[in-house]
Amino acid sequence: MDISIVIPVYNGEETIKLCLDAVLGLTIPEGMNIEILLINDGSTDRTKEIALSYPNVKIIDLEKNMGRAKARKTGAEHAKYENILLIDTRIEVFSDLLQNIQKIGYQPLMAGSLNDEKYKSEYDTLLYLIRRKFYHPYYPQFKYAKELWITQENFLKAPKGTGCLLLSRELFLKSIPDVIAKDSSDDTAILKNMVFQNDTKILRHTDLNIKYHSREGNDVYSWINHRGKTFADHYLRFVNKFSILYFSALIVSAYLFLFYPFRLLMLIVSAIILTALYLYEDHKDIIPVMKQLPILGFAFFIGSLEKLIKIIFKK
Repeated sequence: MDISIVIPVYNGEETIKLCLDAVLGLTIPEGMNIEILLINDGSTDRTKEIALSYPNVKIIDLEKNMGRAKARKTGAEHAKYENILLIDTRIEVFSDLLQNIQKIGYQPLMAGSLNDEKYKSEYDTLLYLIRRKFYHPYYPQFKYAKELWITQENFLKAPKGTGCLLLSRELFLKSIPDVIAKDSSDDTAILKNMVFQNDTKILRHTDLNIKYHSREGNDVYSWINHRGKTFADHYLRFVNKFSILYFSALIVSAYLFLFYPFRLLMLIVSAIILTALYLYEDHKDIIPVMKQLPILGFAFFIGSLEKLIKIIFKK
């Protein structure tokens, strides 16, 4: 098996060196050939300068920032080999990744062990607890099983992402949505197309062991705002439990804001307290959740509302 490793990056100077050092440190099984393609998605920081110090990495520049989906598509189109390994720049792969890929012998194959740190920050605590509830019983996967098959039946409930994903170039290019933009739900939409349109099962396996380095500082809030946009792009275009819940909450909130603003404030405070009680695993989880939930929730809501307006007016 020969593999083209495709790494899309936009302003990734914070983690690009860590990512490339890990990729170049991979143990390559006998008979396997690899190439490393870095797709520079219009970065304006030191990303390219850092990447140029790695002679074994082929850099492909996009003229401007066009979004992760476009960067990945460009990488797949320039790939030498039929097997594509997508790796995000916040991912630090372990040296045995390629050996385990060969041992498992199946694709599409997704990393199942992210080694995320629950108490790295208050933000990480909140996201860990949300994922634990939202993806129960599959997250964290090491508590569930080595193998998690993502199918049409469990697609909404299964944790998934394209941060470390092996698949054929043909399947990837077939699964890319017709319309892609910077705020498109590229990862969820691509995976959904694989499972539903192409009738493919995705294997999420804990032997694909990686380290995800979460965002820090103000970058957290801009990312959550972006996730709100991608959520709206995917879930608010059709009727499902998330769109029903979202629009119901939006209508009730708008009504209370116009006629009973104090009740709306009390409702929000009550919702934060109840959510904190619902999410917590340990007594030390309560304060991080109550501090971060309103801030991150607001950033997510503003992003989703902005994208919803664009969808409605087809911008």
